[in-house]
Amino acid sequence: IMTNSGSSSNLLMFSALFFTKQKKFKLKHGDEIIVPAVSWSTSYTPIYQLNLKMKFVDIDLETLNYNLKELEKTITKKTRAILCVNVLGNSNNFSKINEIIKNKNIFIIEDSCEAMGAKFGDLNVGNFGLMSSFSSYFSHHISTIEGGMITTNNKELYHILLCLRAHGWTRD
Repeated sequence: IMTNSGSSSNLLMFSALFFTKQKKFKLKHGDEIIVPAVSWSTSYTPIYQLNLKMKFVDIDLETLNYNLKELEKTITKKTRAILCVNVLGNSNNFSKINEIIKNKNIFIIEDSCEAMGAKFGDLNVGNFGLMSSFSSYFSHHISTIEGGMITTNNKELYHILLCLRAHGWTRD
């Protein structure tokens, strides 16, 4: 789904989760979202705007992504999602994160705005979460001066995202 920016992509992704009929992904105000201590305001602002509770986790100084031991300690019964920000093209360790959340009602949202083309193993980032945002702002890896996009393989969320992006209009 093409958007005007990666920032808007982040807002649309979290907003769509309020409208889904899929219980395992549906968010409500006050739900807990784990976020990394290093990111951009545009990763945090949508969570704040939607009255979700952010829980910050420290980073690993080598990767600038989650300190996985701290991430595991931070998860509670209230945790609904983990925002994985692939900072400066460094992919998160999705194998370990999936191991940590296995058998828990927690899903991953990716902010890959700074990581277009980055990989974890054989897969590009953007393939590990329920949805992923990308940016083509002029300071990123691939630039169109402005613009962004969201990737998902969830058909219902895809249609909700299209509707939100188009101010409530649907044309299909």
